Amino acid sequence: MTITINEKSATAAVGDKLIHVAQENHSHVGYVCAGNGVCQTCYVTVEKGAECLSPLSDVEKAFLSERQIAEGGRMACQATLEKEGTVVMRSRPETVRTMLFSNPAGLFAYGAEMGMDTAERIVPGVVNLAGRIMNGELKSEDPMGELLKSLKGALGLAARQLPESIPFGLGEQIGRLAGSLPLSLPFPAPAAETGEKLIAVPVKAKKS
Repeated sequence: MTITINEKSATAAVGDKLIHVAQENHSHVGYVCAGNGVCQTCYVTVEKGAECLSPLSDVEKAFLSERQIAEGGRMACQATLEKEGTVVMRSRPETVRTMLFSNPAGLFAYGAEMGMDTAERIVPGVVNLAGRIMNGELKSEDPMGELLKSLKGALGLAARQLPESIPFGLGEQIGRLAGSLPLSLPFPAPAAETGEKLIAVPVKAKKS
């Protein structure tokens, strides 16, 4: 299906979470808490195609203000593509970056709105978080897999953005290098047990 993240096309399928679509397509969407809906760095504004997404989760209802919801705000770690269609969304970091270059003065008002949204939802957000902790819901089913997805997304984003940021062709060269890096963690596999026992042999120093 068609999905656009930060004005760039991305490949996706029904059943995908927005955060995983962003990671696979190296889009600038934050991701810190392994999909637990705590950090809110994955906040995005859905500009088109909201009807293609899953309904607001209890986590989103707890953390997002009425203003954010009315403007199409979603948490990418909570929203899932439920049906075919065209979806257009923009991440918070990309919104800030765009304003920085086009309307720097607007950042003050934007920051004030963010602060008001946080203040408005701090109590229901904390209540939701405490409830999930008590119920043992605040965890990742596959923490290592989530970490690898985050690393892969970050490296892919670097490979995409460097050519646009560094002049004289250096960015393109560094980007290719970043994109070719191995994405496995440098942890050695545990040694197989052989069942052999070690025998201690006493050694005495020879007297001269």
